[in-house]
Amino acid sequence: MNRVNYFFVLFAGLVINGICSFPSMAEKVTLRIGYNVNSSYPHFLGSGLEPASPPGVSLDILNQISSKLDFNIKYIRRPGRRILHELKENDLDAAFIFSYKPEREEFGVFPMKNNKPDGDKRLAVLSYFLYTVEGRNLAWDGYKFTNLQGVIGANSGYSIVKDLKNRGIKVEEARSTRNNFTKLKNGRIDGVADQGIVADAFIYKNKINNIVKINKPIATKDYFLIFSHVFSDQNPTLRDKIWDEISEHRDELSIKFMPRYLEEYQLQPGTN
Repeated sequence: MNRVNYFFVLFAGLVINGICSFPSMAEKVTLRIGYNVNSSYPHFLGSGLEPASPPGVSLDILNQISSKLDFNIKYIRRPGRRILHELKENDLDAAFIFSYKPEREEFGVFPMKNNKPDGDKRLAVLSYFLYTVEGRNLAWDGYKFTNLQGVIGANSGYSIVKDLKNRGIKVEEARSTRNNFTKLKNGRIDGVADQGIVADAFIYKNKINNIVKINKPIATKDYFLIFSHVFSDQNPTLRDKIWDEISEHRDELSIKFMPRYLEEYQLQPGTN
């Protein structure tokens, strides 16, 4: 047996015995995407560590994009502040949904245009509203509060907390929308500042009748899918493709998926 044939037979034997193998086709990229353990209707539903069924419009949109761009997603649910810290440590590749604040650039990368967050690439837009109990004179005129004697409740980690504090408003933070409305009912706080679509769904689902919503938003903000600095540096092309897909197809996908969430909560016209 000549030398060439000898080495061919030896190499074939190593392959057959699993000692040596040819490189396989590249596996799909899997993105570790984090989001909050608490529900934020209709963007993500349920509570706990696993996605709900149905999971929420934001997950529907991301799942559709992952199928089109041919990557996998591993969803990881965490408390809001922990998500940002895990993103900073590269324990997550991406996270949603977060409004832009300059200090959050330490934790992750936002889509930017002319040194400002690019609203065209938002994953969602949310408005915060004031809720209070019937019979109280607490109000918000779009610019300032009137007859505020005590504190406003808001979910811990929500950007509205800092907004209110910057206005000199006393804020008592809570773990969830349910906690806030329990405090409001018990007279421990004067009002609740919450995302309108979240609070409206909670009030309707729990048949709460004595709550007044002040229909002038305290704030309206764009919310984004953001990426870890490591993932962004290593995968700028995929990052930009995902943001571009969100920009191009977000609205049509929202229209496509939203009906099942309206059925889920049986929301009446005007409640959100």
